[in-house]
Parts: sequence; structure tokens; C-alpha cells
Amino acid sequence: MMTDKTKNNNQSNLFYLDNIDRPELDRAEGIYLWDTSGKKYIDASSGPMVSNIGHSNQNVLKAMKKQMDRSTFGYRLHFKNKPAEELASMTASLMPNNLNKIFFTSGGSEAVESCLKLARQFAVVTNKKERWKIISLYPSYHGGTLGAVAITGMKPFVDPFSSMIKNMPKIPAPTCYLDQDELSDHERGIKYAEMLRKEILKQGPESVLAFIFEP
Repeated sequence: MMTDKTKNNNQSNLFYLDNIDRPELDRAEGIYLWDTSGKKYIDASSGPMVSNIGHSNQNVLKAMKKQMDRSTFGYRLHFKNKPAEELASMTASLMPNNLNKIFFTSGGSEAVESCLKLARQFAVVTNKKERWKIISLYPSYHGGTLGAVAITGMKPFVDPFSSMIKNMPKIPAPTCYLDQDELSDHERGIKYAEMLRKEILKQGPESVLAFIFEP
């Protein structure tokens, strides 16, 4: 049965995850968004946490237009370009120790997937092919690609694809504000670090490739 709530999504050629009829976005500026009826909203979550410098930031728009007027794309295997070099240098300057090589991706899922593959490639070229297990936390979310799903600690996101992925080991995520104990912050940190140590020993240290967590 089609209702007013489902009519728009059912008639749209865009694929939606549900039949909720969402307001249609007209424009956005700073932390505010307006729908086509003129209703104003506060974006308290920065979209899906990706618009943390605000919507329609004029400095960003000017920089985007300036670059697009010169070139919209340059394949990294064929050309280097100044904006990417400058951003890489700035990012590297913020990193600790000798973490000074930057690889840009188009989003979070691809970034996580690239990290998993890079870690595995390093193990292979250093003759440590037995290392492949990625320890992560539950609950946790790392992305929508299959590799990222394998290390995600949320059953609804993982179970439909369980036959297509390796079941990676997981340990409890810290829930310090729920822990009913008298531990200090330092002692509680040791408690969770000990969980990780035990899991590494359980899996076999020689088979563990990495540990990934959401800060």
C-alpha cells in the first residue's frame, strides 16, 4: 500500500534504504540547512560527521573553483600536482615521528580498506605472510566495503555478508562511563590494554597483523 509517506521514495529512481519520506534540501550555510518549504534546520552532526567546517564554506568554494578552472582531474600515476603535494606536506607536519607519507582516498571506507591492504602488503614483502588477522572492537563501525565490514563490530552490518568475509577477532570497546568500578583512568586503560594483550596471545602473536580502533 502506497501512502503519502512512501510515495516520493517509491517513485524516485534513487535507491533509498527505507521508505521514509525525507525533506528535500534546498540550500545550506554554516551549521544551517533549509528545505524547499523554507524550514530551517540545525545540522548538529555535521552531516555524517564530514561537514565539520560548515556547509558552503566560502573559502572552500573559492579554492574548489580556482582549482577546477585550471584542472578537474589528474591521474596520480601520470602527473603530480601542487595542491596534493601541499596538502600532503601539511598533513605530514602534524604527524608524529617518521609518519611522513600520505595516501589520499575518496572517503572513510576506502581509507580503512587501503590501510588493511597496506598492512598486509608490508607483511608479505617482509616475509611475514602468516600475519593476516586484524583485531578490532565491538561495538565499532569502520565502513561499507567488505574488508571494512570484516572488522566492524555491529552484527546487523556484518551478518548478511559473513559468508563472504573472514571472521576477524574482536575485543570489547572501552565503555568507561558505564564501568561500575573504582578504577582510575590509568588503571582502566591498563584493564582494556590487557584484554588486547590476551587476545593477541589467544590468536597467536605471529598471526596478528594489526589492531584498529575508533579514537
